Order: sequence, then C-alpha cells, then structure tokens
Amino acid sequence: MVTIKRAADLTGLTPKAIRHYEHLGLCPCSPRSAGGYRLYSPQALDRLRQIRYYRELGFSLEEIRGLLDAPENAVREALTRRRQTVTDEIARQQRALATLDAALSIAPRGAVEGGVAVVTIDLQNDILEGGALACKRIHRILPPLAKLFARARERGVPVIYICDWHEPDDPELLLWNDHMLAGTRGAEIIDQVAPGPQDIVIHKNRFNGFVNTDLQAVLDALHVRTVVMTGWRTDVCVAQTAIEAFYRGYRVVLAEDGVGSTSQAEHDSGLSMMRINYGFDCWPCETVLEKLLDEQEAAPQ
Repeated sequence: MVTIKRAADLTGLTPKAIRHYEHLGLCPCSPRSAGGYRLYSPQALDRLRQIRYYRELGFSLEEIRGLLDAPENAVREALTRRRQTVTDEIARQQRALATLDAALSIAPRGAVEGGVAVVTIDLQNDILEGGALACKRIHRILPPLAKLFARARERGVPVIYICDWHEPDDPELLLWNDHMLAGTRGAEIIDQVAPGPQDIVIHKNRFNGFVNTDLQAVLDALHVRTVVMTGWRTDVCVAQTAIEAFYRGYRVVLAEDGVGSTSQAEHDSGLSMMRINYGFDCWPCETVLEKLLDEQEAAPQ
C-alpha cells in the first residue's frame, strides 16, 4: 500500500486527479492509514493507470467508466471507433494546414489591407449530367466564371473554392441525395473551372461555407475585406455563405451571372433576397473585379 503522493509518482497522475477519479467512482475509495492518509493497493494503481491510458487516447470520463470492466471485444470495438475518429481529425487538420499554407503562400502578392477575394461555392462534378444533383443550368455560369477566375489570377486576386465534401453520416445527406462524397469523382471541381496551383480549396459539410471550415482564417491571412460571391446555388449555399460574410463584417458583392440555381425562380428569389435585405451590389463577371480594384486605387491611402 502506498500514499497518494507515491501513487501519483507511480501512475503519472496528480493527487488532485486521483481524488477526482475516486469521487466519480472510477477508482475504489482508498483505505486510510492510522494517520488518516489515503493508501493505494497494487490493484488501485492498475486501475489508475488504466484511466490515464484511456484519457490519453481521448476518451471521456463517462466512456472510460464503461470501458474499465468491459469485456475485451467491447474494448476493441471502442478502440477501433476511437482510431477512426482520430484518423478523421488528422485528415481534417491536414486539409486545414494545406489550406492555410496555400493562403500564406499567396499573401505577399495580393493581400493588401481591405483586399478582394473571389469566393466560389460547389462547382463540382455532381452538378453535371449524370451526377447526384445534376442540373443543366450549371452550364450557364461556367463560361463567365472561367473568365473571371482567369482575370483574378492575372490581377493577383485570390480565388477560393468552397466545396461540399461529405462523409456518409453527414446530416445534410438526410435532406439531399448522397452527393459530393469525400474522395469521389462527384466531389471534384468541374474541369472547365478547375483551380490553378495558386488557388485555395476548402471543404465544407454544411450549406454555410464558414461553418466547420477555415474560411475565416484564410480571409484573415489574406487581409481580405471584400468578397466576390459566385457559384451554386444562389438561394442556398451561396446565400448562406454571403450572408454569414456580411455578419462577419465583410463587404459582399455578387457576380450576378456567376451564380445560379436549379430554377430561374429560385435564382431570382435568392438574388432578390440578398439585394433587398443586405444591399449587396450585383455586377457581371466581366466587370466586377475592375470595378472593385478601381475603387481601391481611387480610395485615399
């Protein structure tokens, strides 16, 4: 039997943590010495080491409660699930790191304070014929967008692609057909508007391009204050991302022939809502960048 101080040394835990685990019932209450000190048996030390092991793997205390005396097959199942969670998180962090590296790599060229970026939403193969959310209307916006993106690259304006990227258990898939599934051809960007090596690609799993993504960090790294919104669908993902940008303090401009939706009525409704409720400027792809960059050059320094 050892004291709590010695137990802490042997298990790598703090005395405070040991007391906490006892209080929660994860470790049996220790007997007391004649002097009133807590005493810990070899079995109690093994239990404390087990708790620390599971904590280091990222399990919650409630999950650990169920694992401590669980049969081996249940423990293996829990470890397998935890491994997948960690793998998914590593992949997400790697995508975030690549996105931030891309943003920082182009910052010196176009990232002036109050700068402009083109943000485009969901220009992916699943919108094309044969895709999960196929709609021929997508072809209306691809030619003007290809020209807009090319001009942006020439002028040093960042082009940021926000793309749906869904795992099988994403809630959005309960509302829509399985679409833009991670790693599939349907999730890839349409060749006609494919990103260049300097462009930034960010994956999202919600309508709003700011939710669960690094878009805010990228815009901050580029010192962007004005976003030119383009992409698919005017009334859903484009609108939600544009409105979020407005609430976060960005100036939002819509490239009116560079956004589209599954019907003219839906497109018109989304465009009208954003114009009336939020006062967004709407300019054609052919002139939107020149208007904004001319404004910047004319502004007092």
